[in-house]
Amino acid sequence: MNSTEQKYNGWSNHETWLASLWLGENEHSYSLLTKAIKAPGEAYEKARLLEACLRRQLDCEIETACLWQDLLRSAFDRISWIEVIEKNQ
Repeated sequence: MNSTEQKYNGWSNHETWLASLWLGENEHSYSLLTKAIKAPGEAYEKARLLEACLRRQLDCEIETACLWQDLLRSAFDRISWIEVIEKNQ
């Protein structure tokens, strides 16, 4: 973790906390999370599955390159998907 990153509410950073919070907020997102948690394999494999699914969703939401897409992808890349999996198991 570099000096500009800070823990947030017990999570490695704000983006990871926010992703976990939102994944529990609606049926579709929660379904994606539970599907990844129940998938066979190690936590890192489950994390990669969840990230890939949500990245596809993000790419479908904002198809055209723009400021918002770049900002969202930057925040998305800061999420610790393995932490999301491990803390929600």
